[in-house]
Amino acid sequence: MKKIFSNLQLGLLGLVVVLASSCKHEKLADAIKTQSVTSVTASIDAKLEIGSKSKFTLDGAYLTVPATITLSSAASTTFTIDLTPNVDTVASLVSSGVLPAGTAAFASGSATVVRQVTVPAGVTSISFDVIVSRSALELGYPKDIAAVIKLSNPTKGNKLADGKSNMILVVHTTELLDASSIHEIAFGTPSNVVTIANSASYYVKGSLSITVNIPITLQGDPGASFTVDVASAPDSVTKYINNGTLTKSQLYPNSKISLSTPQVKVLDGANTGFLTFTTPLNTLLAVQPGPATPTVDIPTVAFTISNPSKYQITKTKLKTVFVKLDPNFFRPYYGAPFEINSAIGVPSSPIYAVYYDFGGEGVAYHDDGNKDGDGSFRLPDFVDANPDYTPRTVVGWTSDNEWLSYSINVEQDGVYNVDTYLGSGYSDCFYSIFVDGVKINSHLPVKNTSDYRNQQANSSTLTLTKGYHILKMFWDHAAFDYRGVIFTRKS
Repeated sequence: MKKIFSNLQLGLLGLVVVLASSCKHEKLADAIKTQSVTSVTASIDAKLEIGSKSKFTLDGAYLTVPATITLSSAASTTFTIDLTPNVDTVASLVSSGVLPAGTAAFASGSATVVRQVTVPAGVTSISFDVIVSRSALELGYPKDIAAVIKLSNPTKGNKLADGKSNMILVVHTTELLDASSIHEIAFGTPSNVVTIANSASYYVKGSLSITVNIPITLQGDPGASFTVDVASAPDSVTKYINNGTLTKSQLYPNSKISLSTPQVKVLDGANTGFLTFTTPLNTLLAVQPGPATPTVDIPTVAFTISNPSKYQITKTKLKTVFVKLDPNFFRPYYGAPFEINSAIGVPSSPIYAVYYDFGGEGVAYHDDGNKDGDGSFRLPDFVDANPDYTPRTVVGWTSDNEWLSYSINVEQDGVYNVDTYLGSGYSDCFYSIFVDGVKINSHLPVKNTSDYRNQQANSSTLTLTKGYHILKMFWDHAAFDYRGVIFTRKS
């Protein structure tokens, strides 16, 4: 009885398995029949022009342009389409007349899209974004710039419409950007020739050197920090001297300047950085036609900017600057020449002996090399300041062929009396006066005043022209103390 019952159970179980298997196959067949794929055809507009009235977003970094792929009917299943930006064909589109003359291609890599879009089942269109770097727009300004977006490789048997798989994207930069908003790097000087003497902000004068700071500016809203390369351009100086563009200039060699860094950094949130270089003061002042002679052709250096880490070098402003370093400006002890009064009969302020020009040995003075008197006054110069006078005014321990020079500014052409204050216990001393390297008064006798400390006026006359000059006091035969000179116009 148990055996019969077991056989009956097995039979029933087999029947259930057969029935279940039959139902499963029927459902799978129905599912396959229900999911049979109907292919669709995808297309994209032939051209998308972006102007002031278009749909886009633009911020400090990117332009985002929405574009749409249209399907011939609802997608029956999810599939993908590849996207590729291309700029190489823009030139041929211009030459063939499809795009207007003057249209430029985006810089390679500046217009990007996702490599593949996924089209969900049931939709009739799908959108994607074209992302364009703002710098590409600025580089292209004011032209129209273009790229081609290509559709390819639709999956699962779907197709691309004939002649509708490429879209030309054209951006009208002048409609999206204002000229004043374009990020542009340039020298921030009024002109491309800068005489640093004309602006105190361009230099710092130290005891031994001059530091020059030339601004480099960013037009547009500042953002994160960036760098820009700077390099000297001596060939440009030579070129523009030769063609007459740079007048009264001479090349100041690179060997005489020290560039602080070949790269200028503009800090976060700032619009200005500085090209900085230095030159030794005495090296600059030594650029003169002869000792104690004004410099006529001014030492000039040039710099260019390139390779910004972001933004762009200017197209319309200054990317090369010529910097003129006027030695005459830096010679005077007080920062300005001694003024020679134009009023007849009115003495000018005294020019005291120890306030001779900067420039050093053989340029602003000549001394026998011994530092007598006040050993700490105007180091490292060897001129001998007499310590008996406070404040220091008098030079002593004079020797034959020594000399001192002074920058002066003559207010008016005229004949001037020159009182040279000298003290000596001898009767055979002589001096000469030079103006701009030319000996005007020669071998003038020095009064015997019986004592070095008893300086008295030794008078002579000079005919002077208006303007800047260098006065040189030369000791032909010296055994005296020198206090200074006073000019008085006679006529």
